[in-house]
Amino acid sequence: MIATACSQRPASPRTKSLLSPADFQLVQEGFRAGLSAQPALERHLRGVIHDTLSHPGSLARAQLAFSLLKALGFDAAIARDVGVAIEYYHTASLLFDDLPCMDNASTRRGHACPHTVHGESAAILGALSLITKAYALLWPALNHLPAERRTATSALVEECLGLHGILNGQAYDLHYGESGKTEQDVLRIARGKTVTLIRLTLLLPALMRGADTTSLKLLEQLAEHWGLAYQILDDFKDGLLNEAESGKTVDRDALLNRPNLPKAMGAPAALNALDRHLGQARAAIERLQRRLPRMAALDRLQWMMEQDRDEVMVRLQAVPRATTPAPA
Repeated sequence: MIATACSQRPASPRTKSLLSPADFQLVQEGFRAGLSAQPALERHLRGVIHDTLSHPGSLARAQLAFSLLKALGFDAAIARDVGVAIEYYHTASLLFDDLPCMDNASTRRGHACPHTVHGESAAILGALSLITKAYALLWPALNHLPAERRTATSALVEECLGLHGILNGQAYDLHYGESGKTEQDVLRIARGKTVTLIRLTLLLPALMRGADTTSLKLLEQLAEHWGLAYQILDDFKDGLLNEAESGKTVDRDALLNRPNLPKAMGAPAALNALDRHLGQARAAIERLQRRLPRMAALDRLQWMMEQDRDEVMVRLQAVPRATTPAPA
């Protein structure tokens, strides 16, 4: 078990950022300026782009990729472009996920989902524009790599975002009702949808730098454990938080009979699995930091997830843990 406590959480915004204020501003500005909602755009499409870029969320994936790339020696412009590209892929997936034909959500990041304001067709086109821009940001950063690294990074992007990655995970999610609704069915969806983007965020910087096989294996392990821990946390929150607290439509899993790990496993087993994944993630981070120094963002994100776990436990009226100080 990992020892942490909600009482030691430092004040916002420190908990919401993996980066220095200057670096976070650079990433945030890159996200907002990457696409221009110019007057020449059709008004519904322009509205989707404006609303989406105005409410960027935590930018956790962009921050993590930026931090790793900077630590691995890449300049800030490349780190920003790659981080924003990954965040655009993620944001596009949310625009799709919220549509009536998928999760039929009405609120995301504390605001009305774009499709409810500007129409479903405009939301689809907006998501496609994000994906197109993401590739436009990513390929120049990869194009200057040695041939072997270009091949490896391009293959990773296709694995994570293509037919056998997030798309297959979403397909299994949409047709969950046709499955046996077992724990393994839910895990398959979580690995397809959640783990894949975390895997892309962690492994792409390492492959760009030509990291050794052992480091890549540790990053693979970290992606798996973080991804499943995040999914368990998110599934608990779907039933524990209200819309104001979560910033998005809640109780979707129960209402739509969608995959939910605590429901499939039972809450006690899900909490044990959450502890196990967070413990194994911390062990992987400790080994990584002996091989790839200056990876403070990994410690920071790990600590933030442990704090989220403690908040879930408080809401479940579990006994709080002892204290783990926040990383410096």
